Parts: sequence; structure tokens; C-alpha cells
Amino acid sequence: MQVSDLLVPLAARWQRRVWDELVLVPRPGDAARQFVAGPDPDRVLVLGSGPAVGFGVLTQDLALPGHLARRLAAATRRGASVDVRARFGETAASAVRLVREARMQHYDAVVICIGATDAYTRTSSERWRADLSALIDTVRAATTPSTVIAVLSIRPLQGRAGAPGWSGLVDKHASRLDRIAEELCVRRPGVVHLGAPASSFEAPRTASGYDELAERITPMLATRLDLLALAPLPTAAREQRNLPDPELDRQRSLDRTGLMSSGSNARLDRLLRSARELFGITGAAITLVDGERVVFKAAVGMPSEDVPRRIAPCDRTIRRNGALVLGDLAGEPIAADGWRFYAGHPLESQDGYRIGALCLLDTVTHDPFSVDRYALAEVAARIETELWKEAAGTAEPDDLRQGVSQYTVASLSGPAAG
Repeated sequence: MQVSDLLVPLAARWQRRVWDELVLVPRPGDAARQFVAGPDPDRVLVLGSGPAVGFGVLTQDLALPGHLARRLAAATRRGASVDVRARFGETAASAVRLVREARMQHYDAVVICIGATDAYTRTSSERWRADLSALIDTVRAATTPSTVIAVLSIRPLQGRAGAPGWSGLVDKHASRLDRIAEELCVRRPGVVHLGAPASSFEAPRTASGYDELAERITPMLATRLDLLALAPLPTAAREQRNLPDPELDRQRSLDRTGLMSSGSNARLDRLLRSARELFGITGAAITLVDGERVVFKAAVGMPSEDVPRRIAPCDRTIRRNGALVLGDLAGEPIAADGWRFYAGHPLESQDGYRIGALCLLDTVTHDPFSVDRYALAEVAARIETELWKEAAGTAEPDDLRQGVSQYTVASLSGPAAG
């Protein structure tokens, strides 16, 4: 009988202790998207468990998505949008369900963080090979042929700080699983294995640790994303994002959010007032496109009654990826109400459908080229964050969020209005 066999009966008890401790470790509770404004943004999904969960920090900005978005934007000189789909305890077998929750064909790259739980539970090499193969193949089938898939090396959740005997076995087993993962990636075009030296084997638990991990991931991703941006294929994720959403799926996504059953709130109003000051316009609104009508979720400086979808520029805004700017509304139906200028940016649900728009309106015309589209995208991203919180039922009371909201909008337009 080997020493490892003698330790196996202790595994369940030790694993339960680790799990109980991790439940108490802080982790992000905010919206699962980090956005850095810039031209032609790349879209990346971080999927799985382990480092994707964000143990040790309270916001995604300080976790892997935030650091990866900033480093990618700096490396590519484009914008970057990094989403995360992660759950504590996911295995290579169970993580397949995370793939079904996202519009995978919209991602230029997918970073798979998986294997820590499999290492702890000593998933057999044969089972790991089959489960990881199925996960990678499921991701490939759901994404575009040009989407970059990266599999991150395993970082056990407790690193080398656990019980010496079992922790050492976990590390050794993780190394075996990593070798299999590398072999599987080599056999699949467009799939890479991101290994790490032994000194970086422990799981990140601080903002600096997540930044170091992002630093290791960025060069490979940036190189491949640059190639995709230079010569996008007709089937590439960029082109897929520019297609209109299937209307039935888009409407179902809006219905799932529950946003139609609630009105505005102080946080959304503050963001709209800030946008109005930033762009120097009369009215700003958050709209939801519901069937054949456009509903105003929030509005400042303008009426907020529902309008028919067929006459609203919002309808055109949600049919495309990125901003729609109409410098002169002459001939448009809404010009009859005195509006002469429109700028809009689509707002997405958490599952990737364009359910509404940030709308800016003015009573005078504007040069379309004078509109800062990056700032418009940044404001839209902040509004999306608030909408996602509301949809998830995690929005904080206004009195607790007021100072934070005023601080965040100040980065766009100075002191918050009101």
C-alpha cells in the first residue's frame, strides 16, 4: 500500500475544511463585466472556477477581469471588454453548463480556468482527460472558428499553505492534470495552454496577484487578438456582434431581467445627469425596447412617456454593435417634438442581448464627429452595471451607494450633478 493510499481517507475531511474556509473568503459581488473604452473593443470571457472566482478581493475591478481588461487595452491600443462566468467548486465536467449561459459566438477569446477542484478531489487522469476534452470541444463548438481558447494551468485554491501530506499530493496531482491539459491543447488548433512556473503556482488572493496573472495571460492573447482585428473573417466574433439579435431571443432576455417591472432609481438618474453635463445636451434617457414600444427606464431633461418603436432611433441603436450618432434629425419622426440631435449606445443584458439603449438628445444639431464615442461607451457600460445589479437583485440601497456613484461618474464629467 502506498503512502498516498493511506492519506486518501483523510482527504474528504481536509477538503471539507478547505471548503468551509473558502466560503468565508471575500469575493466579488458586482457585475461580471469589466470594460475599458477604446476603438474596436475586443471581447474576452473568463470561464470556470479557481482564479476566475476572484477569492480575496471584493470587486471584479480588482480581480482577474479588471486587470486583464486594462492590460489588454494597453497592449492592443483598442478597447477591451472582459466578462466572467465562474462558480466556486466547478469541475471540468460541470463547467459545461457555464458555456450555455453566455452568447459564446460574441467572444474573440475565452480563458478557461478549471482544474483546482478536480485536483482536490483527485479526479482520475482518465476522467480528467475525458471531461476537459468535452469542455474544450463544447467551447469550440459554441464559439466562432477564429475565437482564441486558452486553458490556464491549475492553481490549487489553497496553494502550499494546506496540510503538508494532502497538500503535497494535491500539487502533484495538479501537475499530472496540467500535463494532460497541455497535451489536449496541442492537439487542437486555436487552443493554447498557459503554463506557469512553480513560483507562481499558488492561487492569487490579492489585487497584485491577479494583476500578475493578467500580465502572464496578456502577451499571448494580445498577439492573437491583434491578428484577428487586422483581418477579421466573415464568421469572426466581431462580425457576429454586428448582426441584429434574433428578436424572440432578445425579447425573452429582456423579460428575464425583470427590469420592466421597476422604474428609475437615484443611481441611474445621477449617471444620466452626469452624461448630460459631459456631452452638453438637453436630455438623456435609458430606454428598454419591449415588443413594439420603447419604454423609458429613466430620463432627465426630457419626457418619459412610452413611444412606438417604429419612430424611435433606439430601434436602430439596438440593431448594431456600438454607437449610433445622428447629427441632424431633420426628416426623423422625433424631430416633430423639437429634437435635432441623437446619440445612442446599446445596453446589453447579462446574457449578451441588446435590450435597450442609452439615448442622448438635444434641440440643436451637432457635428457627429464631435461626439466622444469612447466616453459614450463608458457611460453605457456603467449603466449596464447598474441594470445588471438590479436584475440580479443585488443593487444596494441608494443611501449606501450615493458616495460611490458620485465618485464613479466624477471620473467622466467632474462633480456629479444634483
